[in-house]
Amino acid sequence: MSAGGSTLRAAGWAFAATAGTRLVTLAGLAVLARLLAPGDFGLLAFALVYITYAETVGDFGTTVALIYWPERRDDAAQVTFVMNTAMGMGWFLLTLALAPAIAAFFENPDAAPIVRLLAFAFLIKFLGNTHDGLAQKDLRFRARAIPELGLAVTKAAVSIGLALAGLGVWSLVWGHLVGLCAWTIGAWAIVPWRPRLSFPRDLLAPMMRYGRGIVGVNVIAAVVHHADLVVVGRMIGSTALGLYQIAYKIPEASVTVVIWVASKVLFPAFSRLQGSIDELRHAYLRALEYVSFVTIPLAAGLFVAAEPIVLVFFGPRWEGAIPLLRWLALYTGIRSIGTHAGDVLKATGRSGLLAGLGVIKAAILVPSLIVAGRFGVEAVAMTMVVVTAATSALNIAVVQRILRFSFARVVRAVRTGVVAGAGLVAAGILLGRARLDLPAAADLAIVAGVCSIVYIAIAAAVDRPLVAGLLRLAPGGGGVAGSREARS
Repeated sequence: MSAGGSTLRAAGWAFAATAGTRLVTLAGLAVLARLLAPGDFGLLAFALVYITYAETVGDFGTTVALIYWPERRDDAAQVTFVMNTAMGMGWFLLTLALAPAIAAFFENPDAAPIVRLLAFAFLIKFLGNTHDGLAQKDLRFRARAIPELGLAVTKAAVSIGLALAGLGVWSLVWGHLVGLCAWTIGAWAIVPWRPRLSFPRDLLAPMMRYGRGIVGVNVIAAVVHHADLVVVGRMIGSTALGLYQIAYKIPEASVTVVIWVASKVLFPAFSRLQGSIDELRHAYLRALEYVSFVTIPLAAGLFVAAEPIVLVFFGPRWEGAIPLLRWLALYTGIRSIGTHAGDVLKATGRSGLLAGLGVIKAAILVPSLIVAGRFGVEAVAMTMVVVTAATSALNIAVVQRILRFSFARVVRAVRTGVVAGAGLVAAGILLGRARLDLPAAADLAIVAGVCSIVYIAIAAAVDRPLVAGLLRLAPGGGGVAGSREARS
């Protein structure tokens, strides 16, 4: 199979595995939402916001450098493992010391013991980062599904069991830690590489130089992608944060899966093509076409069906998440269009430029969110949509100049997804006016069925070859040999 074919096959497996993982997570949350209160989820979210920011700095970018590094695979892995081990211990100790300050920042002292226990997450996860990086470097996304699914299943099972036993928010904390243990064990099981006593010092400096730029990009990305959680938690409270988190988990289990999987596959794939602008341009436009074809209609479907989705899966006490889901579905759909421009910049060594774009977005987003926080949690979600639309357009414009293609080619790449998404929303609006007052489950079934038929019909009418190409990416599909090339 060609390099392009193996990349697309990896994308298919990565999507299937990650989608399965997120669906397991969402199913677990649907059960837990009926056992725990929104405030319990909010308390955990306080701690996880900090964990996410710390992991962004983490190993100083050596895991990403391992994926990028073109030679001396085992030596690069050894550098990565040593750095992860050292930094995992460092973050563990620092988190134990900072727990009261973190809880005080969110004006919730109940979060301090939760942060202390979650400090063990650094020790557990950092032991598996090197093996996970090697799996990504080698495009072994089929095997990588094992630890990912192990994490989701274990986390859900432990959390539900402990919630039934009456442990409240601690059921979520212990579920998170035990799930990470399953993930690390699985990562070691699928990747045969093992650390050794020697240390290739000559690689440390160049890998950290590359990683330093990526860390800067990731820190800014973490600020951009999680600033809304900080604002909601700090300004509005744990109950609002719990509602916001649940609302976000729904597009995360669908739209964000596509974004995340595509980035995991496209970064190493684009890195292999960095020497040829023509090949990289072709790969980027094709990726934009495929991703938008899936994500935009998915986001539109969540927007249309927000009310029955929340009521069926989480219950009436989560009604406050319905308007948030609508806005966050739009946000993730828009975000999917601009995200992979960043993969191009990372793959071509322009991490400084990517960081600069991130700074621009953060400079716009953070003050806007602080202002929005004064008007409530829905205003925060609306702000995410508006700012992301503007900055996604900027990201694409920058990559246009680097890869030398016209704006018309971007329009052609996203055309099918936009048309299918618009048709789906129109069908949902008409259906909402026509249908009777039905139970939420029946309502959801009708909306999902009608919108799916509309989506398939529009997609087949507008771009049948694209649909056929995507079907070939699925595990068990017929390969990519016959798929259409991206249009010039």
